[in-house]
Amino acid sequence: MKLKKFSNKKCNFNSRKQLTAKIGFLLFGISISTQAISAFITVCLVKYVPPKFSAYITLTILTFITTMLCISLLIGLFLTFCILKFPMKPLGLAVDFIDRLSEGHFEERLDLHAKENSLAKNMEISLNRLAEELQNNEMFRSDFINDFSHEFKTPIVSIRGFAKLLKKNNLSEQDRNDYLDIIIEESTRLSTLSTNVLNISKLERQNVITNNTYFNFAEMIRRDILMLETKWNKKNLNLEISLNEITYYGDSNLISQIIINLLDNAIKFSPKKGDIIISLERCEDGTHTLVFKISDQGIGMNEEQLKRIFEKFYQADRSHSTEGNGLGLTVVKRIVDMYKGTIEVKSAPDEGCTFIITL
Repeated sequence: MKLKKFSNKKCNFNSRKQLTAKIGFLLFGISISTQAISAFITVCLVKYVPPKFSAYITLTILTFITTMLCISLLIGLFLTFCILKFPMKPLGLAVDFIDRLSEGHFEERLDLHAKENSLAKNMEISLNRLAEELQNNEMFRSDFINDFSHEFKTPIVSIRGFAKLLKKNNLSEQDRNDYLDIIIEESTRLSTLSTNVLNISKLERQNVITNNTYFNFAEMIRRDILMLETKWNKKNLNLEISLNEITYYGDSNLISQIIINLLDNAIKFSPKKGDIIISLERCEDGTHTLVFKISDQGIGMNEEQLKRIFEKFYQADRSHSTEGNGLGLTVVKRIVDMYKGTIEVKSAPDEGCTFIITL
């Protein structure tokens, strides 16, 4: 997307005009007040001057006051111009730039032509960073809506199509069962999609973890493996499991989502009769408690795919030949971040994939 520079050649000067008018009136008011006070003091002093000199002195004083008033007015206008032209100009441009951002013009960038390390330059950098974040959020929101609509629409269309076929009376029992299985599968996909979206929405709003308890991490992994037994048995996968008994303090239901999503991914991309290696070890770096690893012999990923795998709705398999909605790893990353942990991915095309979680 092409970015537009926002400078004094393109800005709306309404805000700066209003600011200038206020400063001008302020300086003019100060000048008038000063001269009025001087005149009052002078008139009071005239009372003590002999009568024969009073008319001359009064005329001289009035001439002086009028002259000084004009000079003060000119000085006030000059100072107003200087304040507008130099110190206040970046502030005026910044105000107009913020107004443009509030109207949704996130592609614009502020250019104050300021010196490096100056206050104006720092303000320019900060506002441009704000505009970039707003632009990224807008693009992300648009992509999220498009991806969600696509992922939600596909199973609905499939369910609708096979439901229509089931109304035919000439279907064999085998075809009818196959169509029902597809409807059940697509319904499950919809349910999983909505559950993951709700989980992500909840996790993004959650900053404090409240349901922490001590639990056996290895026992939790064994329970999650049994939960997915139907899936890995269906592909005749061989699971090599090496688990150290480690007690961990956290929300077991939340952390279980990490294990389930990673194991589900490994099963999904592993070839039939492939191997999945699962291990749990104590962490020796002094800052974390444990290291969980899971490796598969799947299709692997290239560098570009590795950079994007934690994005919402991103799927490395663009053909959608494998089931999924691209939300599982987003959930995993969010939970790991909440626990101040790390997640590392090692992979290459046709060489499988290894996820390393440190908590």
